[in-house]
Amino acid sequence: MLNGSGSALSSAARQSRAQAKYAIGLGAFVLVFAAAAFILYLHYSGDISAYESASSCASPGDALQGQACVYKGQARVLSTGRHDRLEAVVEFDSLPAHTFSTSFPNNNEPSSTALTAGTTTDGEIWAGKVTRLAGKPTVDNPEAHPATPYLEFAVGFLVGGLVILGLSAGLARVAWRVR
Repeated sequence: MLNGSGSALSSAARQSRAQAKYAIGLGAFVLVFAAAAFILYLHYSGDISAYESASSCASPGDALQGQACVYKGQARVLSTGRHDRLEAVVEFDSLPAHTFSTSFPNNNEPSSTALTAGTTTDGEIWAGKVTRLAGKPTVDNPEAHPATPYLEFAVGFLVGGLVILGLSAGLARVAWRVR
């Protein structure tokens, strides 16, 4: 009889230890998600800050080089199309050797008359991308990707991961207690 109950006790101990390891792994995994969300928050908030603090470019070519300045000028619409969202190919008057492709968020598109092929409209270039066209922000505009939700996810995952790790510490103490 001692062998049977000793084997059952050993099986229960292994099961408790496996549950504790699983809970600790889950808590660590959630903390990795918290770190990833925080990194995305830093990335997007840095882009928004750089965009908002960018000065006007001295020359149109400066807007192709980096995030230090914004060029605003007239863009000629070469073509438009729609797959999942409205897309446009444009050429700026002051940068005739460069064409730019961009698209718009589905919920904030310019009117169809503003983007007819051959028309000229207001445009903006920042960091080598068209960030505004026909008065509407494009998907390349950093303000189209707010950073705050990533911070909220990071805090939620951090709290959740710490709670899971705290609870799993109790499981681990019980599982590895010498009997």
